[in-house]
Amino acid sequence: MSRLFNLLLPEYCQVIRPDLKDIPTLKRAASRLRRMDFDLGILLEDSFSSALLLYLARIPQRWGYDREGRGFMLTKKLRLKAVDPQLHLKDYYLNILIKLGLKIEVQPIKLEVPAAYLRESEARLEAVGFDRAKPIIALKLSSSYGHSRIWPIDHQIELIKILQDNSCQVLLLGSEASGEINQQIRSRVDGDLVDFCGRLSLEDLPGYLVKCRLYLGNEGGLIHLANFLGLPVIGLYGPSDPNLCGPVQPPLTILKKQVPCAPCSYKNCPYDHRCLKNISVAEVWAAISGFLT
Repeated sequence: MSRLFNLLLPEYCQVIRPDLKDIPTLKRAASRLRRMDFDLGILLEDSFSSALLLYLARIPQRWGYDREGRGFMLTKKLRLKAVDPQLHLKDYYLNILIKLGLKIEVQPIKLEVPAAYLRESEARLEAVGFDRAKPIIALKLSSSYGHSRIWPIDHQIELIKILQDNSCQVLLLGSEASGEINQQIRSRVDGDLVDFCGRLSLEDLPGYLVKCRLYLGNEGGLIHLANFLGLPVIGLYGPSDPNLCGPVQPPLTILKKQVPCAPCSYKNCPYDHRCLKNISVAEVWAAISGFLT
């Protein structure tokens, strides 16, 4: 993940990933931060260990939410009341700065991909037989989190066949955890379909995403990456609430059904999975068609 951030963020940004698995490694990470002589640390995570890290690093200003019993380690702390409305995570984080009196200008994010990564992805897509003249649709509808986030496989296969009938090429993305589901899809679909699940590093993915006409996916990091790259995004949400964790920038379409059991935190639905089953192939194809015309 840090290599991806270093690739896409401006040169003055640096990503450090301290390992907080135990006290000795926490102390080593704090010592490293202390040597970097930071003046201010803003805690987006609500965990006790993240506040402890900045406290041990002796960073003079430590701002964040007073949660998980960590308030004594913060120099400026915020509290939310139980009656306060829930915020999208983006606003939840920005709220730290706003509540502490800073003026915030929210501007669209557009990540740029270095030319070398674009050349590499273009060459590889041509090597697997993709035609530049036909639109590529990126699909990531599997999930390492659990089956509760996965749009039914029969729906996926039906949609892919519709895409192929309309001269679209399909690129399946995801981690190695998607292998079993994608194998089922490949066994029932022929034609312009390439499965890159588990075959691309995280830092390689932006170069492939920007070669696509649009991205269709469920909750996960890739939908936000595609959104920040400026790709038209269609999100299928079932057990989670896109108003709290979904992508936020246009061009964007969110498909979600109102069911009494959602949102939930189940990895595997104990009921009939109606939250995603009720999103029809026709609805998804209509959303895709709107971006293709």
